[in-house]
Amino acid sequence: GLIGKSPWLVTAVVVGLVGIKSLILYGLGRRAGLEAGAARRFALAISQGGEFAFVLFASGSSTGVLERSTADLLSVAVTLSMAATPLLLLLEEMLLPKPIVARAFDAIPSSDGHVVIAGFGRVGQIVARILTAKKIPITALDSSPQQVEVVRKFGAKIYYGDAGRHEILEAAQTGKARAFVLAIDDVEASVRIAQLVRQHYPQVPIYARARDRRHTHRLMDVGVTTIRRETFLSSIELTRDLLRGLGLAEREVRFVVETFKAHDRRRLYEDYRHYTDVEKLQALARTSAQELEDLFAQDATEQAKVERGQKAS
Repeated sequence: GLIGKSPWLVTAVVVGLVGIKSLILYGLGRRAGLEAGAARRFALAISQGGEFAFVLFASGSSTGVLERSTADLLSVAVTLSMAATPLLLLLEEMLLPKPIVARAFDAIPSSDGHVVIAGFGRVGQIVARILTAKKIPITALDSSPQQVEVVRKFGAKIYYGDAGRHEILEAAQTGKARAFVLAIDDVEASVRIAQLVRQHYPQVPIYARARDRRHTHRLMDVGVTTIRRETFLSSIELTRDLLRGLGLAEREVRFVVETFKAHDRRRLYEDYRHYTDVEKLQALARTSAQELEDLFAQDATEQAKVERGQKAS
């Protein structure tokens, strides 16, 4: 009857009882040295009111210390808190993230004259397959244990390790490596690893994958010189096929593609001097686009003259 008559009041008392008690218990658990998850579960497990509360409420009501209505309200609140505890624990189990048990990095066998590959995704796997086929020894690292397990099922030799940590680079014998392939797609991690390798192993050449122009420029900042943008060459080859499909002559296709590649590479280095200045980059982009159009137009004019000369002869 009380729940039906005053549902909001009953709810407020239950929430107050469980909430305040949980907060106090959580604080005590943390103070005692429990991890956050353990302290949370400890607090929820005993957040309900105890059976002794019924004795106190009955005694208080009979002696006149508590009004009968108040004693009844508190008794209902304690009962509901007892019923709510297992539900709260179940919700905690279902909704809150589970603690991840850190896996120890793999032991890496000693190597000499090998190639270290940091990152074993789309780019790193292709590099590794070619080197393996050529019997060039590699030490492949990836910081994702899930990725390591997946590619191992396909026979890849890869080790779980974070190339952004100096001790992992030491374990991979980076100082004795012939080259270091930086194939990580995370820009910040890529730049950090490049700095680390340049700092501790300046004699080891770095071959880096970059996501875009800005990533390229940031790698250049830390001294990396051999950098390939991940989508550039595939875009070039797609455009080459497209131009052929549109009916352009092979000579023109070759000229357009090679001219664009050379022009883009020059612009990449020109942009590097101003890559933190957005307005300057925008101005350079407009100038560059016009220069490219002029080059193509000039070639078209010269080719037309050649063709007219051939017809006249």
